[in-house]
Amino acid sequence: MNYVEWLRVRNALRVTAICLGVLIVICLVVRISVAAQFGDRSIVDRIGREKDTVVTHSVVDGYNRTTMTNAREHTTVVIEDQPGGGKIIQVTEPSHSSRDRSESVEVGPVNVSTSQESGGIEKTTIETNRPVPFAIYLGIAAVIGLIVATVLGAPFARENDGHLEFAFLKPLSRTNNALGIIGADCVGILGSMIMAIVAFAIMHAFFEIPHFDFSGINATVIPVAIALPLSWYALLNASTASLKRGAGAVLGLAWPAAIVSQTLAHFNLGGSLAGQAFHAIFWGVSRIFPLTYVSFEGHDSDLSTLGPKLMVTATILTGLFLVYGALAVVQWRRVEA
Repeated sequence: MNYVEWLRVRNALRVTAICLGVLIVICLVVRISVAAQFGDRSIVDRIGREKDTVVTHSVVDGYNRTTMTNAREHTTVVIEDQPGGGKIIQVTEPSHSSRDRSESVEVGPVNVSTSQESGGIEKTTIETNRPVPFAIYLGIAAVIGLIVATVLGAPFARENDGHLEFAFLKPLSRTNNALGIIGADCVGILGSMIMAIVAFAIMHAFFEIPHFDFSGINATVIPVAIALPLSWYALLNASTASLKRGAGAVLGLAWPAAIVSQTLAHFNLGGSLAGQAFHAIFWGVSRIFPLTYVSFEGHDSDLSTLGPKLMVTATILTGLFLVYGALAVVQWRRVEA
């Protein structure tokens, strides 16, 4: 039983829970503040309070539709309930701009788009409580997992530092001892990711009932989100497994090294030999870091193109986890008191 390592995992999860709790409290304060100052549906409420507004109700395809018309302001508001529990609010009013404009802003489950109609009319469409791609939650969880992986990333170096002799006295083989330590840390990393998903779902619920979209690429993101922090942890463990001192410096410099190497690997210094050599060196160095294989660019949800790429990425990250984990265990077996 790796009691000490489980204590480290417990402490890491406790700090993570505290940080997420603080974020929840901040989000709640923001939610209350927004509701107090602007109201939940300020456009609808403003039109609804006007004495000249005529409100009608109807049912379209089994779902309620509310229409508010104000002839004096030449404004019409249509609110349609959606099958997923959200609403589509369309506001048609005289244009407030002298130029044609078409804008669309998307923030999580809310999308606001504005377009110009003929006759100087402006239409604003607000979609609320739309299903949120679960990949967004997985991305947030992966970031939290990377942070916890960095905190837990040097377990063998901690065993080496000052009490390695006691590690030799444990009634386990060195390999089983190492695997137990790695297993405990992996549980802690995955636990922090689950906590992050739950915490952000709570924050989401402050504004509206969460609806998740598991279609498209969302399912294929799951193995990538899991393998990324685990492979990062394995890299840090392998980098520090033989150290008795200085493991903290390695953990602290790992992030800058990964970012700098990946940035320099994309520099184009022309076709000169020096430029090609520079690119080749840093391209090779960047392959060491798991972060290199994960791209946050693009919004293609077509499984036929992006899905296979994500599965290849998950396979590479899993391979890195196994290779770095094996290197860490081999070093741990060779360390002497």
